[in-house]
Amino acid sequence: ATHVEVPQGRIADATEAALRAIAGWGLPGAPGIELPPDSDQAGFAGRLQQTRLIGPLLAAAASGDVELSPELEADLVERQHGALLWCIQLEVRLLEVRDAFDAAGGIEHLVIKGPAIAHLDALDPSVRTFADVDLLVAARDIDRAVAVLTAMGGTLPWAERRRGFDRRFAKSVTPTLPDGVEFDLHRTPADGVFGHRIPLERLFAHPDHFEIGGVSFGALSPTHRLLHSAYHLLLGSPQPALMNLRDLAGYLANGGLAPEVVAPEAALWRGGAVLAMAVDLVAERLGVKVPAWTEWRAGYRLVPDEVEMVERHRREGSSLGRAKLDVAREMSLRDRAAYLTALAWPSKAHLEDRSLRRRDALASLIGVIRPQLR
Repeated sequence: ATHVEVPQGRIADATEAALRAIAGWGLPGAPGIELPPDSDQAGFAGRLQQTRLIGPLLAAAASGDVELSPELEADLVERQHGALLWCIQLEVRLLEVRDAFDAAGGIEHLVIKGPAIAHLDALDPSVRTFADVDLLVAARDIDRAVAVLTAMGGTLPWAERRRGFDRRFAKSVTPTLPDGVEFDLHRTPADGVFGHRIPLERLFAHPDHFEIGGVSFGALSPTHRLLHSAYHLLLGSPQPALMNLRDLAGYLANGGLAPEVVAPEAALWRGGAVLAMAVDLVAERLGVKVPAWTEWRAGYRLVPDEVEMVERHRREGSSLGRAKLDVAREMSLRDRAAYLTALAWPSKAHLEDRSLRRRDALASLIGVIRPQLR
């Protein structure tokens, strides 16, 4: 047989198309899976591992929706085995942290993202792997939660910006335990103005539950899991992860989470634009079609100012930019003063941990504010 060279550009396009199809597998309107020409090479398996899509592809193969070569299947099974061993280690640590929280007098928290999605929303927990543990912690308990994790050997990337900043303004604090396990302790599910708007007390009011090792853990309600998925997809990174697209697509395809159920809650979060733009991403990237959500989206009018704030947030991320002023404008005068003071005049320990000089922080904030005053 004559060997035909396939141009690298075509291979890359075929790989991207295959990854999107795998991410949409089992969801309405998603295309069938066609593996790329280089699927038996380690590079393709590596991309699947990087995007955490090995589980869905193995599930699709087990269902007869795609055929894998013996070599590719063996490679994927070995990689998935390693990923699942890590998930088990994360869950063991979660059980230990739960015990430590209880021993500290109780810390109000919910499990969010990876473990909760795996146990509550995936076809099987083994299909949805995750890399760390995310907890939503009641703001009043953030400082005690951090203290518990540091007492267990956890280290923080840097000192608190100013005393009290984390429980009042931070999106999250991330201690890393000695074995490399990260606990992302969220005060709010999103950063910036959109996180500030979320009525956090509602998230704890009607939790869902799942079990690990016979221990019950609280999680967000299904409606709140959908909204958090939309926020994480749209605001978490300028380049939406395929697994996060799959997560949101799965929620949208759930008949119990119709627009008439979810949209009123999004309105309470003042996050209709976030939800609408996330729905657009799912349709655009995965081709998933849910008629009820398509109809809702056709009738939802995006407000330009809100779109601009979303795009600004996505561009700037956690860096100091105009998005930091967006949230300050919606704070009370007292909180605004404390927030801007922390940005302009961080603690000495915070500056040292981030290799900054005091004048650097002040100059950065002035550089952001000055254009707004003109």
